[in-house]
Amino acid sequence: MGLAKLSVWVSGMDDPCSVDNRRWYITIYDCNGDVLQWCTKKYALMPASCGHLEVEVPPGCYYIKAVWGFAAVVPGFEYRANHFTDAAIVQAPGGETVTVKLFNPSAHRCGTIILQAVTDLLLQKAVRPETARKVTQAMEELLNELPRPQKGFELGHLDEIDKLVCALECGTAKAECKKPEMQ
Repeated sequence: MGLAKLSVWVSGMDDPCSVDNRRWYITIYDCNGDVLQWCTKKYALMPASCGHLEVEVPPGCYYIKAVWGFAAVVPGFEYRANHFTDAAIVQAPGGETVTVKLFNPSAHRCGTIILQAVTDLLLQKAVRPETARKVTQAMEELLNELPRPQKGFELGHLDEIDKLVCALECGTAKAECKKPEMQ
């Protein structure tokens, strides 16, 4: 059994089937949450020109993310993007090449997911209603200023997902999910 090869690709913004043409920086983490370090190599912020990187790693399970930068803003190009990709978890067997695709979400997509998380936290009574109301109000105001993703994917049917999961969890097709009140 030899090394595993990871072929890591970064999608275009909100477009999982495309490849972004920017330079990204890929970091590979071990299962303890530490940056992978093997032999003399640290697998942090490895440049991925045109959204692609191939790298050899010891066989194992890894958590992978990418970032495109915080200070680099090209005049005339509006990113309206998140700086981070979603994460991928990959099992890399020795002697094999594994393809990994990292999803590059827009800021709007991330904000929408945060709103869903705030609602869920409120239902679990993990946050105060006043705090949830303030966060929701601010996030909705922010999202109204950003363009919506052209391709909805999960955002296009969050309410449907909520109802179906609630029905599955409650064991009834007529389950009504209770929306929390934000004072």
